Amino acid sequence: MKKILITGSCSFIMSNFIRKFLYEKYPYEICSIDNFSKSDLMNNYYSNKNHQFYLCDINDYYFLDKIFKIEKPDIVIHGAAETSTDDSFNQSINYINTNVLGTQKVIQACISNNIEKLIFLSTDQVYGSSEDKRSEKDLLSPTNFYATSKLAAEELIKTANKTNGLIFNILRLSNNFGPRQTEDKFFAKTVGMILKNQKINIYGNGNQTREWSHVFDTCSAIIKILESGKNDEIYNISSNNEFSNLEIANEICNYFEKGHDLISFIQDPRKTHDSKYVIDSTKIRELGWKPMMKFKNGVKNTCEWYSKNPWWFNK
Repeated sequence: MKKILITGSCSFIMSNFIRKFLYEKYPYEICSIDNFSKSDLMNNYYSNKNHQFYLCDINDYYFLDKIFKIEKPDIVIHGAAETSTDDSFNQSINYINTNVLGTQKVIQACISNNIEKLIFLSTDQVYGSSEDKRSEKDLLSPTNFYATSKLAAEELIKTANKTNGLIFNILRLSNNFGPRQTEDKFFAKTVGMILKNQKINIYGNGNQTREWSHVFDTCSAIIKILESGKNDEIYNISSNNEFSNLEIANEICNYFEKGHDLISFIQDPRKTHDSKYVIDSTKIRELGWKPMMKFKNGVKNTCEWYSKNPWWFNK
């Protein structure tokens, strides 16, 4: 069997991916690394006899390269990243260190160890705000440090392809929600506020619109790319479920049948706040993928998980 090395394995998306991958017994071996940059990520670690885990920071190139040499992976899925858009405004150096310099170290390890393919998780935010759906060929115009750091990482990967022949796929993901998400993300934070009976703070009028994909569908998209993705191609991953932050908050309140009175509108601390991200995922759908989780079912699945695991918000 081929072996996959995953970076950022205790992150929201990658921790769900590993669980799905092992539950469904795909014919690959799995090893992974994470540096537990946030203590609550330790709760996402998945101990399994078929999952070899290493505590490692991608910026520690000596140890990273040792892991590559020990495990001899065939494919790398690079999900390690700083991902909070809000935090990136005041902590931009962390985003450059992890998302740019860290990615370059992963690239170098891939090149030095003859990796067959690097699959990189990026974001729809690289396109900037748009009322029209953006395809993989459209202009890129990021407006925050997080998105810019992701675009810089994409460019490093494409350069490695040209100069060293590194085969890659880049996946630009829409907003995700689901179990095991940290509270710096709007969906999980809203659920947490309702369960703790605390105010749900929404920037401005709450009309900022995003596409919302359930993490299980994103995981299935990564698997589709792993099995069928064309070399050196970029793929948008989205659901076509477009909702504003206020609509999301109300939908969660509707599920719990409470919390509407907790919604509070506050001044947006950002000087600029992209009004809408929407992307065209025709390209991956042509490979045979499509999201299977209906939005309301996804909300139910997610809220039920947090309701059954209230400790998640008391860490």
